[in-house]
Amino acid sequence: MCGIAGVIDPLDPPNRALLERLAKPLTRRGPDDFGVFQEGQLGLAHRRLSVIDVAGGKQPLFNEDRTLALVYNGEVYDFARLRDRLTGRGHVFQTKTDSEVLLHLYEDKGPGMLAELNGMFAFAICHIPSGELFLARDRLGQKPLFYAHEGQRFAFASGPASLRPLDWVDLEIEPAAVHDYLEFLYVPTPRSIYRGIKKLPPGCCGRFKDGRFEVQRYWQAELRGDYPGSYADAQAELASTLDAAVKRRLVADVPLGLFLSGGLDSGLICALAQHELGDIPARTFSIGFPDPRYDERKYAETVARHLGAEHHFLEVNPNDFERLRWLVTQFEEPFADSSMLPTAMLAEFTRSEVTVALSGDGADELFGGYYRYRVYKLCELLKVCPKAMRRAVRAMILKLLPPMTEERSLTGKLRRLADLGDVDGLERYLRLISRFPETARRDIYGERFEAAALRPSLDTLEEKLRGDEAGINQIMELELNSYLGDDILVKVDRASMAYSLEVRSPFLDPAVVELALRLPYRFKQHGSRRKRILSDAFKGLLPPEIYARHKMGFGVPVAAWLRGDWREPATNLLLDGRMTADGWFRRDRLEAMLQA
Repeated sequence: MCGIAGVIDPLDPPNRALLERLAKPLTRRGPDDFGVFQEGQLGLAHRRLSVIDVAGGKQPLFNEDRTLALVYNGEVYDFARLRDRLTGRGHVFQTKTDSEVLLHLYEDKGPGMLAELNGMFAFAICHIPSGELFLARDRLGQKPLFYAHEGQRFAFASGPASLRPLDWVDLEIEPAAVHDYLEFLYVPTPRSIYRGIKKLPPGCCGRFKDGRFEVQRYWQAELRGDYPGSYADAQAELASTLDAAVKRRLVADVPLGLFLSGGLDSGLICALAQHELGDIPARTFSIGFPDPRYDERKYAETVARHLGAEHHFLEVNPNDFERLRWLVTQFEEPFADSSMLPTAMLAEFTRSEVTVALSGDGADELFGGYYRYRVYKLCELLKVCPKAMRRAVRAMILKLLPPMTEERSLTGKLRRLADLGDVDGLERYLRLISRFPETARRDIYGERFEAAALRPSLDTLEEKLRGDEAGINQIMELELNSYLGDDILVKVDRASMAYSLEVRSPFLDPAVVELALRLPYRFKQHGSRRKRILSDAFKGLLPPEIYARHKMGFGVPVAAWLRGDWREPATNLLLDGRMTADGWFRRDRLEAMLQA
């Protein structure tokens, strides 16, 4: 992986010193090399993590007549095929990189090139004589791209920290972004935490020309459920498609390994990789925790033994507040998915041995792995009852059940269903996913929020969930276009890049994604079975106990830590930190909440 940055500024043209400041926050993304280009109003900077053509892939890269310049972060897995085709059309290549393929493909097809790319990427191509800039990001948002625009000035980077040195960028905190962050635990695209910085959405490209920046969507996840064949046909197609996706991601000029949690998703990726590697043992990596409720080591070891892999294991204790303080700076804007901690520790451990790792990310969103999808589906069955009756039943159930209960216990599940059963559409979804009820948020807000129009910024929410007719497919489609890119893939990208590890996700291969979008819901979840088709398509590839176990998730006991070892430092940060001192939050309300 790499880090990219660039600026177009006719009022105050960039110099090398400024470009070095933009590139400095990107060092962990690209520790192996550094390159800049400056001419007139244009400046480009690049930090490289060398994976393909280690010796020859220095950036920025140029076409033959040096009218186009490229900076690129990512991997295109079928680049050799594209390069052969472009060579046949007369293009001359100076390197063996996938980066140069993008440059020549853009010469041939312009923005139409994006339909041909199988990979994860964020890149910028500048036409040097005119200053026209083309930006693009991969379909699902595996690689980040932030930008700022003011009049004739434009800048972009892999992270917002690289745009902070520009004195014309508005770095005021965006109140609506804080509001959204407390709702979702992340800042949804296209906003960032800063008023003057935005994110280019996944599946989009943008063109900056003559002071205007226009964003265009070239791909969007749309759940069609129009698969024409039988369930058996779908199993066979999924088996061959995922196998090909894993094979594509095993190409690297540096050491490669695999994350192995002990769950179905990573286990299948490891099994398919081991089959491709033949007699060469796959190098698998997992971590475990002292708390057995969150430890999966025995399952990971079972899978590794079954496959004959070379397994690497490390027991860790993520209960280190100073580690947390450092890690959140690597995310560069607020992010609160607690699995960021173990993901980062796994990345650090894996990077000690290899430079590239394959993961099982994306399977839950594509193939129905989340319990909340089953809950939502059950709630759909309640539509036959009038809302007044549902409200009465809800009130009765909530009165009978104990007020405090563990969410995944039987009583916890009954409370969950009762709480969701009397609402539909957008309101039901927000109740299902909300991490911080709006009434509680507004109770702690200070005067800085008073003038802000606060509402969820997921533009697709109302569009997809309008009225009472939103079904399970709409929910899964919405999460493919929001939660996957803004939470799961942000977590993996930032946590792995903090340790200069490239992570590849075969489930996010365009062919696998397109197949999943065509499958009906019953192929994915059926009764209490989640990811049904994954289990059936690869039956016998893993030990039987892996198929039978429930999803554990990559969690840590944050709530207990906030009541224990983290209580004092967290309380000090919340009550006496800048956000409270500057009037964003009411100290007395925060203190009451913490005491409760």
